[in-house]
Amino acid sequence: MIKKIKYLALLVLSAGLLNACSEDLGNYDYNDINEVVFGNMDTHYEALLGEPFEVKPELSFTQDAIGNEEDYEYNWSAVRIAAQVLPAERGTVIGSDKDLILEAVQLPPGEYSVHYRVTDKKTGVQWNAQFYLNVNSAIYEGYMLLCDDNGTARLDMLSLISGEYTPIKDVLDYAGSSLKLEGAPKFVYCYPYEYGFYGVYVSTDGTGTTKIHPDTFDWKPEYYLSYEMLDASAPTDFEADFINISSFGSNTSLMGKDGNLYYYFRTFQYQYSIPINTVVSEAEYFKAAPFVADCYLFLNILYDEDNQRFLKHTYNQQSCSLLPNGTLFDYNTGKDLLYMTRTEYNGGEVHAILKDPADSKLYLARMTVSLFGAVNQAYYAEIPAEIAADMNQAENFAVSPEFGYLLYNVGSKVYEYDFSLKTSKLVLDKGNEEITLMKFEGRNRIPREYANDLHVYTYDSGAQNGAVERYTVPPVNGDLILETRHDGFGKIVSASYRIR
Repeated sequence: MIKKIKYLALLVLSAGLLNACSEDLGNYDYNDINEVVFGNMDTHYEALLGEPFEVKPELSFTQDAIGNEEDYEYNWSAVRIAAQVLPAERGTVIGSDKDLILEAVQLPPGEYSVHYRVTDKKTGVQWNAQFYLNVNSAIYEGYMLLCDDNGTARLDMLSLISGEYTPIKDVLDYAGSSLKLEGAPKFVYCYPYEYGFYGVYVSTDGTGTTKIHPDTFDWKPEYYLSYEMLDASAPTDFEADFINISSFGSNTSLMGKDGNLYYYFRTFQYQYSIPINTVVSEAEYFKAAPFVADCYLFLNILYDEDNQRFLKHTYNQQSCSLLPNGTLFDYNTGKDLLYMTRTEYNGGEVHAILKDPADSKLYLARMTVSLFGAVNQAYYAEIPAEIAADMNQAENFAVSPEFGYLLYNVGSKVYEYDFSLKTSKLVLDKGNEEITLMKFEGRNRIPREYANDLHVYTYDSGAQNGAVERYTVPPVNGDLILETRHDGFGKIVSASYRIR
């Protein structure tokens, strides 16, 4: 009985409250406010870095037929949509007038959400509109080409603009960079150096080794490689012999100088410091060959020139380790290393060309490295003497990631060695053009559709023209098939793809 009384009381109270609320609606005056209707605005826009850009919205007001601009405040802000951007760099105010009129877009290339806010000064009420903006750049992506221009370094670019590759001669000058290269060219190299800052490195014997800004190509002294080193005695314009991405991929690399190797690993705050070209149980440093076979997550294969042996450098270690006994050959080879690379062939292999200093015989060694760093020998054989005689004169080597063919050039002729048949075939003859460089760009370092294509860089001294050629490598030892050619460069001595 008591419960029933409680429920009845609650029901009466609720009904009374509802009646009060219903009656309360008549106690207030509800007035419409001035509202904004946005017009002449698209949902998506494209802009080019450094070029003019404008959006002129049409604003109409529900209670302001005149719409005097002085009665309102305006704000345009761009918020970057990207994972590799620090939070403090995400939002930028780009305008405070009714119309967004930019003489030159200064936003770094990327995707943005642009927010347009209109505030009524009388009431403080705000209205918002939003659209997406894709900022591109003439220097956003493409091949970085370090050229020899009559003995002086010049950086050119084969730039991907609106889906087409376009040559840009002297891209630093084109971009208005403050960096002026001096001396002979050495190398250009691109890799994801650290979170939010992609590494585009340029090295000459007059400038030293330095990064440039990955989006604008501008430069400041802090970009020198020496700022990544712990050695206080290193000159500001320190010049490396090479930089190579290390196992684990992003934010880690090996740098070579005068036979020494130095390790950088952003995740563990390792800067280039003491050389790593030493074995844990040995006291002496060895001279490291200028080749790094970076294998998956945990391992690099290196070569000790002093002791003529393969070694491994394991993820997160500041020294090298010996390899276990091999099944096909001794890792203490007693031979000189001519070339070594890691390819995607056969699920991932290290290919090395060895030369016996006693008789100049050549040998091909192949090793597999598992995802977690187990090294196994896959192949070892002498290259036939008649082929080795020519191969000993080769200027460039490259290994097909699709078929495992060893490609090499002697002068203007490119040959293809098939290790299964032990035969070599002429697959390209450039005639009067000099082949200055030949390479496969490697996994995740070029657009996926080009990963199996051979890049041949040529120079015609008569026409003073450098070219970038891309070839399909066909199966069954077919001639190379030219896919694209781009002219208008200097004499290319080093190339690296700036990928997005």
